[in-house]
Amino acid sequence: MARSNEEIKVGVVVAVAAALFLVALVFVGGFDLLRKKKSEYTTYFKFAGGLEPGSLVRYGGLKVGTVKSANLDIADSTRIKVVLQVEPKTPIKTNSQARISSLGFLGENYVEVSPGTRNAALLPAGSEIPAMEIVQLSDVFNNVNNITVNATKLVNDLDEQILVLSKNSNELIRNLNDVVSPENKEHFSSVMANTDGMLKESRPHIEKTLANLDTVTGKMGPILDNLNGTLGKANTLTDHLDGVLVENRQQIHDTLLRLQTSLADAERIINDLDDTLGANRGNLDETLENIRVTSQNLKEFTDTLKQHPYSLIRIKAEKDRVPPGK
Repeated sequence: MARSNEEIKVGVVVAVAAALFLVALVFVGGFDLLRKKKSEYTTYFKFAGGLEPGSLVRYGGLKVGTVKSANLDIADSTRIKVVLQVEPKTPIKTNSQARISSLGFLGENYVEVSPGTRNAALLPAGSEIPAMEIVQLSDVFNNVNNITVNATKLVNDLDEQILVLSKNSNELIRNLNDVVSPENKEHFSSVMANTDGMLKESRPHIEKTLANLDTVTGKMGPILDNLNGTLGKANTLTDHLDGVLVENRQQIHDTLLRLQTSLADAERIINDLDDTLGANRGNLDETLENIRVTSQNLKEFTDTLKQHPYSLIRIKAEKDRVPPGK
C-alpha cells in the first residue's frame, strides 16, 4: 500500500513537472501552442522608426497585434519590409493605412493602422497595407533651421530696403519743401493768373470755332448721304459693267485677237519700210540734193525776174559755167 502511495506521488510530481515544462515552452520559448492563429499583413516604410519584432500594432488606438519582423526589402533596398500579426477579427479595410506613431514624446514607436471608411471592403489576410510615411524630427528641425535662416536674411533685406526707402522719403520731402517754397508759390500763382487771362481772351474764338464745327458737322450729314448714294450708283454701274463684260466676253476676245493681228501686220510693214529706206538711202540723198539745187536755181531765177523783168523778152545766151580749176 505504501508502495502505491509512492507511485502516486511520483506520478503527480512528473505530471506537475511536465505541465511546468509546457508552460515554460509556451511563455519563455515563444511557442504558440495555446495561442490562436493570427492574421499577417505586410507594409513598407522608408523609415522604420525603431520598429523591431514584438513592437505593438494598434487599430484605431487599440492593441490588436505585434510586429513579426522588420527587415530590408530584397526587391527594393530603399524601403523596410514590416510583417504585422494581428487578431483575425481585426476589420482592416482596403483603404486603411499603416503609419508609425507613438504615445507621447517619450513613448515607444508602434504601428498604427487606420480604420478606413465604413463602406470599404475588408482587406484579405496576407495583403499589403499602404503605408503613410512619418515626418522625422530631424527633418522638422532642419526645416525650422532653414526657415530661421531665411527669416534672418529677409529681416536683413527688409532693413536695407527700409533704409533706402527712408532715404528716398527724406529726399522726396526736401524736394516737396523746395517746390512749396514762397518763390515757387508766387511763380505758380503768376502762371495760373496768366493762364486764366489767356483762357478769357481765347474763349470767344474757341466758342466761335466750336460753333463753326457744329455747322460743318450739320452740313456733313447730307454730304455723307449723297456720298453713300453715289457709292451705291457706282456699285450698280460696276455690276452692269461686269454683266456687259460677261455677255460680250467672246466678242471682246475676238476683237483683241484682230487687234493683235493688225498690230503684227503694222509692225511687219514698218520693218519693210525701214528696210526699203535703208536700201535706197543713197538714191534718196541724191534726189534730195537735186531738189535742193533745183530750188536754189529757181530762187535765183525768181530774183532775176524781180530785178530785170525785161530779161524774159531779151534773152541772152550765157556762157556755160566752167567748174573751178579748169
